[in-house]
Amino acid sequence: MALIDPLTAFAAIKTGISLVERGIKAGKELHELASPIMKWASNEAHLETHSSRKGNTGFLGKFTGVEQDAIAAFIRKQEIEKKRAELREIFLLYLDDGLNKWEQLQKEIAHQRALNKQRIKEQIARKKRFRNTLIILGSVSLAVTILLIEFYYLAYVK
Repeated sequence: MALIDPLTAFAAIKTGISLVERGIKAGKELHELASPIMKWASNEAHLETHSSRKGNTGFLGKFTGVEQDAIAAFIRKQEIEKKRAELREIFLLYLDDGLNKWEQLQKEIAHQRALNKQRIKEQIARKKRFRNTLIILGSVSLAVTILLIEFYYLAYVK
């Protein structure tokens, strides 16, 4: 699972919510809407993971307009909350026992989001360990090369 950029995740969340909305209005049951619900939950996990990595974006991240990113994240969050409120109203209007189904769905989405968030964090940690291993191996290789050149110089040049 690759880390998705915030704009792609945001667009996918909106699409997922819209598909669930249209499905409910068309009379579909929740189990028939599993795919868009999972898309919604997965991309919310990506968005949350991205927002929780503030200050951990590397050297270039400090020069990309932190304020602009914060404002965009705030606006995206507000729009997602608005879409979620609209979807809740649709649950209440179109589904029998809509409030109970909404609460069950929110629990399941929170569970799936937590699982996806954990997977994403593990993936980020694996990439970081791999990068650190490469840096260590590169440093050791460079040190050995320098030592070999030095030994060669001492042995054959003098």
